[in-house]
Amino acid sequence: MARTWPVTLRKRLMLSALDALGRPLATVFGRGRDPGATDIRKILVVELWQIGDVVLATPVLQRLRELYPGATVTLLAKPHAIELLEGTALVDEIIPYDFPWTARTGKYRPGRYDRKALTRLLGDLRARRFDVSLDCRMDLRSNILTRIIGARRRIGYDFGGGGFLLTDALPPPPAQRHKIDDWLALLEPLSGDSGNETADNPEPLLRVTDAERENARLNLQALGLSEDNVLIGIHPGASYEAKRWPAESFGEVGSALASRHSADLIVFVDPAGYGAGIRLTSDAAFVRTSLREMMALMTHCDLLLCNDSGPMHIAAALGVPVVAVFQTGSPVTYGPRGLNDSVVGEGAGWGQTSPVDASEVLAVADARLRTIHAQRATRTGNNA
Repeated sequence: MARTWPVTLRKRLMLSALDALGRPLATVFGRGRDPGATDIRKILVVELWQIGDVVLATPVLQRLRELYPGATVTLLAKPHAIELLEGTALVDEIIPYDFPWTARTGKYRPGRYDRKALTRLLGDLRARRFDVSLDCRMDLRSNILTRIIGARRRIGYDFGGGGFLLTDALPPPPAQRHKIDDWLALLEPLSGDSGNETADNPEPLLRVTDAERENARLNLQALGLSEDNVLIGIHPGASYEAKRWPAESFGEVGSALASRHSADLIVFVDPAGYGAGIRLTSDAAFVRTSLREMMALMTHCDLLLCNDSGPMHIAAALGVPVVAVFQTGSPVTYGPRGLNDSVVGEGAGWGQTSPVDASEVLAVADARLRTIHAQRATRTGNNA
């Protein structure tokens, strides 16, 4: 299970002290569990973090729809979840809120906290009287939040700090388990179902409308990109610097692939402008788009070359083959789950990086494109 914080001795001691004080209080005052809370009509799913994290929560949202078709499913998330999940029908409502502690810097600066807005939000959530809340974070702040919201059953992980705030505290999962499986395991206290009965390898799900795809096709045409050619997408950005494979390496691999496969290239420049300076020996279209526009354009790509990032998870959830570079983080925990997806690099622990050679990425991407060419040839032969 991936934590949102680095494990240090100081933090372990602080969490142990909190548990030593909190568990007796939970015994005296109760955890708030209603033993009869089996009639589930209102479900809250909490995923407060990044784009990729929301995508990885979609399998559990799918399973909740199957298990409780008459229930209302609400997602508490950052505002980007509204665009991201549009058209999926996975949730009935998204409550957008950007909690300051999820920022990369200045997360505890008092000026970042709008106390009135936060009080209104928590009051509204408590008034909804949720039957169940699900939260997959090994994070004390999340457990405090769900306790304040006060669902009759609060399901999460007991990681050595704050488990007493939950009604159903699952033991810490194996370190080398995928985040999707961590989400699905939260269903076991409700139904004894880990979510894996319907699929051996459940995959994330996103949707793009026909109108969005057609508009993207017209945009590609305007950029001079041919529908007859293989289209390779390159997204060199990531949420923080350690995840970003060097831009020149993306340029080297992209240029080689375009030459070998007579492919067109489209480079997705992130909102901060990262990727705009990639040097390619082949012509390429450089685009800055909205989230939905990026999703629609990706559905026209035969392959996306990227880092461990939100766009990696988006492409995989849209069924676009991915070759992802992991020079930090855990590919076992956060890698793409599609059958046509590949990971290059072993990743590294918190605050560390492991170099990934361009020749490795090129070899994997080249093999993937050869398979794509073969599949195209088979389809063409079948249609002849």
